Amino acid sequence: EDGVGRKDVLPSVCTENQECPHYNYQHDATREGGATETPIHILIASFRDKLCSRTLHNIFDHAENPKRIFVRVIDQTKSDTGLEDDFGCWEGYCKRYNANCDEYKENVKILSVDANLSKGPTDARSKLSAMVHWDYVQGEQDPTKLDFHR
Repeated sequence: EDGVGRKDVLPSVCTENQECPHYNYQHDATREGGATETPIHILIASFRDKLCSRTLHNIFDHAENPKRIFVRVIDQTKSDTGLEDDFGCWEGYCKRYNANCDEYKENVKILSVDANLSKGPTDARSKLSAMVHWDYVQGEQDPTKLDFHR
């Protein structure tokens, strides 16, 4: 009603120049005039995943504006195993990919969970959703969810 939010309509409602009422944020779709400050939220439920730190690296390294990306990670590892799988997502990112990782410290929230106490991916996603809900209440945007499997 006030032009804010999402409205689902049939594709046949779109105008000839492809303007569709359910794409309220079309200006984000192009680099010219795109929203360069709109936050992008990514959720990662990681269970003993040695690739998690590389995922953080790819997220920030390939972003046109990495400061607008906010990542939340449930990092389920076992302590004192010495295995690469249990090194820790943030620690691995800082050690292997970005010695100056403090530049993104405010953009990453890690919840470490002992893998022995893990209750599965649904529980991890629930915790991530609760983190997002709290941030949403604080005025942040809705996230994009990434689901990683081995």
